[in-house]
Amino acid sequence: MSTLRHGVHSRLDPVAYRQLRQEAAARGVSLAACIADCLREYSALRAEMASAVTAAGEPGTPHTGLIHSLLARTEQRVLATLDAHASELGDDLRLLHSMVDRLVQLYLLHTPDVARELHAGAVASANRRYATYRQAVSELLAGSRNGAERGTRREEGTDE
Repeated sequence: MSTLRHGVHSRLDPVAYRQLRQEAAARGVSLAACIADCLREYSALRAEMASAVTAAGEPGTPHTGLIHSLLARTEQRVLATLDAHASELGDDLRLLHSMVDRLVQLYLLHTPDVARELHAGAVASANRRYATYRQAVSELLAGSRNGAERGTRREEGTDE
């Protein structure tokens, strides 16, 4: 390794100079050595950050470097959060399934069979009533979406 060194002169604002002095004191080195160390660390960190984006990692492989470890921990936290939400949604879905199943059972228990001669009229009536029901649900959903959008605009301070 060459021992040739180049001098660099710079001016720092008082805050940056105070930070540099504190860092040099904490490391027990001169200001120039601290600047050189910080520059090497910065360059290594930039290279590592670039490799975190370009290097294809395999799941379960050990993580090398600070950025890779931080990203792995973040991924683990996101995965745990998603798993918890998925579990909660699964519980809600099972509850909803049970409720619909019970509703169908109650309906069948409390409604008589339709006579064969009235079947065509019952189907037509059911289709008409079902279409009306679906329209009402669509309007309700559209109204709740619009209300949510208005609430978001109100929070942002952009409500007309």
